[in-house]
Amino acid sequence: MSVAVRVAFVGDGTGNPLAGAAPTPSETVASWTAIPGVSSAARMPAPSNVNAWARALADLAATHILYLAPGLGSDDDPGVAVLRKLADQGTISLTVGPESAPAIEGPAVTGSAAMDWRPAPGMQSLVRGIADDRQLHAWRRRLLAAYGSEAVIEIRPWSSARWRLVKTAESQSFPASLRALPTEQSRLRDTNTLLDIARRLRGPGGCPWDKSQTHASLRPYLVEEAHEALVAIEQKNDRAMTDEFGDVLLNLVLHAEIARQRGGFDWPDVIAAINAKMIRRHPHVFGDVPFEELEDLGKSWAQIKAAEHGGESGPLDGLPNSLPSLAFAHSAVRALRRAGDRQDSADLQAETVAALISGDDAESLGDALLWVAGRAEVADINLDMALRDANARLRNRWSSNHARGQAGQFAREPIGETRTEGLRA
Repeated sequence: MSVAVRVAFVGDGTGNPLAGAAPTPSETVASWTAIPGVSSAARMPAPSNVNAWARALADLAATHILYLAPGLGSDDDPGVAVLRKLADQGTISLTVGPESAPAIEGPAVTGSAAMDWRPAPGMQSLVRGIADDRQLHAWRRRLLAAYGSEAVIEIRPWSSARWRLVKTAESQSFPASLRALPTEQSRLRDTNTLLDIARRLRGPGGCPWDKSQTHASLRPYLVEEAHEALVAIEQKNDRAMTDEFGDVLLNLVLHAEIARQRGGFDWPDVIAAINAKMIRRHPHVFGDVPFEELEDLGKSWAQIKAAEHGGESGPLDGLPNSLPSLAFAHSAVRALRRAGDRQDSADLQAETVAALISGDDAESLGDALLWVAGRAEVADINLDMALRDANARLRNRWSSNHARGQAGQFAREPIGETRTEGLRA
């Protein structure tokens, strides 16, 4: 039996729910939630079990059904999404009546609770069509994560015109909406606030130092902040990482603001460029290109990167000469290995060992270090980071032994750990 379903939105329950629905004598009225003033409506299951709804519609034994949807539009009622799925399956024919958006004062971002989207802590975030307690608690956690521990989160059942603070212990009626209101804390968690700060610093009445900066003058600060961030990572210090990553981000935002003022590019251009690059270079994630081994991923990445440069670039093109020598060697041998040219061939092993032992020829030692970098790449070891960690162990050993007045010798120890007893001579 063919079933025609017509959806009519009944608003927030404060008026006459049937005023705009205009049911016809041939229509059977149904809804999944109690509609004030409509006691005769057949009750549908709670969303979102599609099969359960298909059975419930069949049990009505009606060819024309008027579905009363709570709220102003599809985002307010998760039941509409179920009906759309049934229509896509050919189970029903569906007509959705006029929709409207909720009245909101000030900037806001709104969306359905059934969709995956990010709240905007610098403005209001309105989550519509929450179906049950599980979804309510999940979105509350998401809003708290975005807005911070002092977030102001309110709830409004669909049949009410009033918002009130969420009380986790009390029962709620559904569907419902949640909204988070911006606070001073939440605005500090919004990237747009940082962009506004950068614009203010370089604008009229801003900071003379910030206004005097150029891309060139900021170069040493980017390097310095990156190294400080690296130290925070090595210390496994979350608070320090939070602070240092922010310093790195500020450098990037200032560069974008400098570029905007000179008519070059803006922050959204930076974001668009990296988003497009990540999607383009990961066809196995964002497309339908399969891969079998990590080696295949490396070759695919190299091919895509070469295509981005017109297909004429060599494996070492694009590596900045400003890289520290060991970091350049690591990146270079990795790029060469992806291109099929390995730097750790067995026939060079003897020469490498001899050069490392003799240590009296700078060119031979340099070639030997390249061979070591090639071996490290095959073993998936970043030689630059390995040496950095070794330097940290060296500093820790020297500091602890010096404090004891002892002369130490090299030994392998974990980063950050000091010896508990003196080194033997």
